[in-house]
Amino acid sequence: MNEFELVKEYFRPLTMGREEAGGLLDDAAVFSVPEDMDLVVSSDTLNSGTHFLDGELPQNVAHKALRVNLSDMAAMGATPVAYQMNLAFAKQPDEAWVKAFSEALMEDNERYNVFCSGGDTTVSEGSLLISITIFGYVPKGHAVKRNGAEDGDLLVLTGPIGRAAVGVKSLLGIIELDDPSPFLAVCHKPEPRVALSPAIAKHAKAAVDISDGFIADVSHLCEASGCAVDIELKDIPFTEETAALIENGVVRLEKLLTGGDDYEVAMAVAPNDLDAITAEAKACGITLSVAGRFKTGEGLRVLGDDGEELEFESSGWTHF
Repeated sequence: MNEFELVKEYFRPLTMGREEAGGLLDDAAVFSVPEDMDLVVSSDTLNSGTHFLDGELPQNVAHKALRVNLSDMAAMGATPVAYQMNLAFAKQPDEAWVKAFSEALMEDNERYNVFCSGGDTTVSEGSLLISITIFGYVPKGHAVKRNGAEDGDLLVLTGPIGRAAVGVKSLLGIIELDDPSPFLAVCHKPEPRVALSPAIAKHAKAAVDISDGFIADVSHLCEASGCAVDIELKDIPFTEETAALIENGVVRLEKLLTGGDDYEVAMAVAPNDLDAITAEAKACGITLSVAGRFKTGEGLRVLGDDGEELEFESSGWTHF
């Protein structure tokens, strides 16, 4: 198939028939932003060999490419609406690959109520590259940024830490697991917390998507807010499977706290708002955890059971 046939067959259906996309017949999409809303925009780029393995299943690539962007919407308290997608194939695209890729995107379109409003396809001399720019709406003036945490606020997490880091180690053959499936699942299909976006916009004073590593991203939040945070190791949420790997020495605690790819949200929440956001999260099937408290000062400390500060060689993922 040539480029235009491929777009018509596999990518035009992803517009979900929305007028804004214009059937992918024009050079750009046209949006009208509701008067009581702000437009929130974010981009993520994934490339083969760095963000997913060469030869990864196309459906896994599709789910991750879209969902990491959805996670950014959740961290801002925004409800996602649409996305632009750019694909640079390493060679003439295989139709079966594109079909499986587009079907996975359609699954997520329907699940998260979003649509593809446009983009571009090309062929490069490098590896497969996918860049998605996502758009969402948040009530005017209520976008949640990283700079709002204050002394006394609670550090609240939307889910457990470290599963994706274990999954990556399994994929790379660094560790062997009897049952890697629960860890691989979150690598291939992260669960963006967009169902909680309205509650985050209402109750969170600051928030960050912790995809680059729990320690690194919470540190970024502290730096932006001009405050410090003390985190209690015993309060950091791990699944039973992950905790067992730590206890048995299969993985190091540091690698779980700095490994990244969790796609949970870390928030600063005032103590008086904790019950409200916890109840709203429960209604969405999300269990929140309080892992620490913000205070005046600088930096991040993780305190062990003995009250001593843990030391880390690295805080998280960087591309260069």
